[in-house]
Amino acid sequence: MGDPARRARRSERGTGLLGSVFGVGIVLALVGLASNVLLGLWVRSTVDSVAYDAARRVATAPLDAGPDVGASALSDARRALGRYGERVSLRFEHPPGADVVVLHVRSPGVALLPRLLGGGPTVGDLDRRIVLLRERG
Repeated sequence: MGDPARRARRSERGTGLLGSVFGVGIVLALVGLASNVLLGLWVRSTVDSVAYDAARRVATAPLDAGPDVGASALSDARRALGRYGERVSLRFEHPPGADVVVLHVRSPGVALLPRLLGGGPTVGDLDRRIVLLRERG
């Protein structure tokens, strides 16, 4: 069959280690990317929902309620967002003579990797205006 010393040199011991390391690395990278995307989309939908609720609260308030309704709605929205609410810009814009409520929302995206490691892509940036007709009644 062959020389035993020659067979020992052709040993395949440890050859699966390299493939396993690359495989595990790829799986971890895909799980990290999926987690980053899901977290960004969750934050974006949460901020959007809270902002819409604040705009709806002002749009359905009585016309004689005054500006305190807007300030209270923004305060409640920031409280609902917790610490992330400090990073979100919520501002009512009042077009002259319009019967609409316009809430401008700006929110930075999130990244799971720290900036020290490259930061990674941010997901969930939000910059939009929510426009609702004011209720009459």
